Amino acid sequence: MRHEYEFLPVDVRRDPTAYRAVAAERAAQGWRLVQVLVEVPAAVPAEVVLILERPAAD
Repeated sequence: MRHEYEFLPVDVRRDPTAYRAVAAERAAQGWRLVQVLVEVPAAVPAEVVLILERPAAD
């Protein structure tokens, strides 16, 4: 089975839990959250990247 992937940056400066709403929204569209990545580690990250997957349309 093939999959497609989406790499979605999410700004977490104002709301550190903002990624939760984005993940729930994408789940409703058939995406599965694979990983939350902090590309630029810092004491308080400004942005995380959600890595999502879903089966590819054949």
